[in-house]
Amino acid sequence: MLPTLLARLESPLGTVLGDAAYSSRRNATYVGDHGGEPFFPPKFHWTARSHGHPSWRRMILRYRHHPQVFHESYRFRANVEGTFSSIKRHQGAFLRARNAAMQRREAGWRMIAKNLDRLGRFAARGGAP
Repeated sequence: MLPTLLARLESPLGTVLGDAAYSSRRNATYVGDHGGEPFFPPKFHWTARSHGHPSWRRMILRYRHHPQVFHESYRFRANVEGTFSSIKRHQGAFLRARNAAMQRREAGWRMIAKNLDRLGRFAARGGAP
């Protein structure tokens, strides 16, 4: 599923964050082959044996030997999850558009509406936008 989602991006991948459900050698290799660096926490008792997937080995060794570096990057995932949760709570969890192009457009408009709402709340408190 992850390669299908990331294939839509036209630029090289940077840091790719995901929960343990995305933690697989195939996903780590896809991210590494497309110019990114995977940050997926491994599931319980997973090994660093690459089985032909060097990005997987680098990710697992970073997680084991440099946990502070791993968690320093992985912590930004909470910001993304919080934003998506907020949008879903205020605007609903489902898109109304039927085809993929219109769904992308609707999701973009929802992001713009959320940012405008935040700016309005900030200005109402007396802050300068």
